[in-house]
Amino acid sequence: MLAACGSTAPIATPPTTAPTASPAKPAGLVVAPPLVTPGEHMAYTLQLQGVELATLDAAVGEPTTLGGKPAIVVQSHAKAVGLAKMVANIDDTFTSWIDVATGRPLRWSTDEFATKTSDKERTDVDFSKRAGVRLPVTFHLNDAPPQPEPQRASLPETWDFNSFLMALRTWDPPTGTVLVVEVMRSRFMWHVELTMRGKSKLTTALGTVMARQLEGHTYKLDRNGVRAPGSDERTFTIWVSDDDGRVPLEVTAKTDYGDIALGISDYAPGAGHRLRD
Repeated sequence: MLAACGSTAPIATPPTTAPTASPAKPAGLVVAPPLVTPGEHMAYTLQLQGVELATLDAAVGEPTTLGGKPAIVVQSHAKAVGLAKMVANIDDTFTSWIDVATGRPLRWSTDEFATKTSDKERTDVDFSKRAGVRLPVTFHLNDAPPQPEPQRASLPETWDFNSFLMALRTWDPPTGTVLVVEVMRSRFMWHVELTMRGKSKLTTALGTVMARQLEGHTYKLDRNGVRAPGSDERTFTIWVSDDDGRVPLEVTAKTDYGDIALGISDYAPGAGHRLRD
């Protein structure tokens, strides 16, 4: 959600006379059970220049099956609060079914208000039925019949917002390592590049902890899998706790309206058996 609000400013290019280090080769995410616990809950607040605009809750459900495969449901819910409710109709739900054996997404379903209207947009992505570079996507507005909007992918794997955030909990490569992925956020796919910047202390509403810092760049893709017209590159930073819980703590970005931050406000570890030790 927050990455789509990131800065549209171009990335600065270093002077040609300055020494530059060779970038690390792109690395993938391991194939393994997701690091989630049934009943786990994470709550966040979205602030712009220190003013609270919205909340985001992420919850892990109980193990289930989807298409005959064991799965775990992760659902996030975004809602406008305070004065933001007067200008933004945000009350959106995003649901992911994640393969408990691989950590890969099986399905992605969204239910959200269209921008500045009361119309409901509903998107469904069936990752399990990807055929080559074609990813099945359907979209419908309000009660209209779902219409196919197949998405072309450029990489061997595709993700959704929830499953990708959960997968990042176990990504801990050497500093400088780059991760390149394609992620469904709402109705559209985004090209995302993340670089591991190392570890540092981060002060949150829950205290000061050691965290891994990831710097990201992203831009929107069209249905043919190429950069969407008018989509500028956006930058953001993610912090994940460097402890046994590996909890996503904060996402920040610079926007045309000022600094925006999605910061953790509450965390419950869940009472079930964690899917990955």
